[in-house]
Amino acid sequence: MTEKLDDKDLQILGMLRQNSRLSEQKIAKKTGIPMTTVHNRAKKMREQGIIEGYTVRLNYAKLGQPLTAYVLLKAVNQADQNELLEYISKIPQVCEVAMVTGDFDLMLKARAGDMEELRKIVLANLRMHRGIGESITMISYRTVEKA
Repeated sequence: MTEKLDDKDLQILGMLRQNSRLSEQKIAKKTGIPMTTVHNRAKKMREQGIIEGYTVRLNYAKLGQPLTAYVLLKAVNQADQNELLEYISKIPQVCEVAMVTGDFDLMLKARAGDMEELRKIVLANLRMHRGIGESITMISYRTVEKA
């Protein structure tokens, strides 16, 4: 069921997306929404599953993973795509993987330290899997993540 959110809910979510460490008091001050309202609405959105958790935004270059790549994959006929999704999601350098429509079946985003590490991810972990046929790898020149 899709929940209806009003402007106050969206403002609270926007502030949390920018910085999930903000206290309810700071959110109230920045938005002009009373603190009790911020508290009650954030609690309600957590209970409804709209807010599933809080996370951090990492600087991957400082973690030694400056390279971002997107890989499109075609599953071979009769391959279990759900099984492939689970397999790929367990590769440490893979940030996310999705089942997609179009000419390819799966798309993933990976982070690597250099081209050699990326080569190993694609060739050893992906292309060698019996369920994966074709792949296309695209390297990102620059990534801007929306808060």
